Amino acid sequence: MYSPEYQHTFRHSNFIAMTKLIPIFIEGKKWIQLSQLSSDQVQSLKSILPVDCLKKVIFQGMELNDCLDFDMYEYWFKSDQISGQRHALLDF
Repeated sequence: MYSPEYQHTFRHSNFIAMTKLIPIFIEGKKWIQLSQLSSDQVQSLKSILPVDCLKKVIFQGMELNDCLDFDMYEYWFKSDQISGQRHALLDF
């Protein structure tokens, strides 16, 4: 672990870990819905997406309008986590 005198350093860190979404499997492909993310995450993700990335997908008779290929989401997720960790390290 770490020494007690450094506990305050870690307690007040600005780094917040995000929970990774579990994909929905539809017709052999993995998808996520943007509506499952927070508004800040949606903004961050949309800033790197090409215009035509969001798809309408039919799942169990329902039309899901804001679907994104899981691989694209996973790329963004990993990039965002690495970026967040770097910012947290720079705070020290």
